Amino acid sequence: MICAIVWGETDAFGNFNNSLAMNGTGIVDHDVFLPGAILAAPTTSRCRAPRPTARSTGPRPPRSRSLSQPPAARRPPGRIVGPTSPLDATVADVSSEFNDSFAATNAIDDSGTSEWSSAGDGDDAFVTIDLGTSREIAGVEFITRSMLDGTAVTETLIVTVDDGATLGPFPAGTPAEPNFAAIETTGRTFRFDVDTSTGGNVGAVEIRILAS
Repeated sequence: MICAIVWGETDAFGNFNNSLAMNGTGIVDHDVFLPGAILAAPTTSRCRAPRPTARSTGPRPPRSRSLSQPPAARRPPGRIVGPTSPLDATVADVSSEFNDSFAATNAIDDSGTSEWSSAGDGDDAFVTIDLGTSREIAGVEFITRSMLDGTAVTETLIVTVDDGATLGPFPAGTPAEPNFAAIETTGRTFRFDVDTSTGGNVGAVEIRILAS
């Protein structure tokens, strides 16, 4: 089926997200990322799902329900480094981009509705992020993109800091399971190389670098 979640901190909702894996068609396993909903402190949000269509079976969902955010959001406290932060991070280099709609900057825009896609780079895909200044880093998250045919999934990645220390391999994450990789280091440029993948137009929905 096709899914969508409308959510927010009040019954006014105000946010809408669906599964990027749908790619315009119905799927079985739904993995919906709610950007901005991962908070350092416990919180409660409201959400609702659209009513089933005439062809749907099973009970109707309630109009709305509460979602409680657990105290620990699977990673230690830290600030996500991205273009909206004072560090003014940029993409310094990238192996390739499928087209302008799948630019590498989509991977650092703090949005779960856009993504970077390479032009078929597979295990040779990489992207380098420049933080603008050297910072102490607590860890990273690489949220892989994926295609319905099973391709474009990054399985593991390697991180190179300032063209020096090579760290990893680390498992890539999904919107539901970011797979925070603890990295205690200091640096300005971080190159993310795909180590293993299912091939094809690999890339990332989001790449997060968390400052200490």
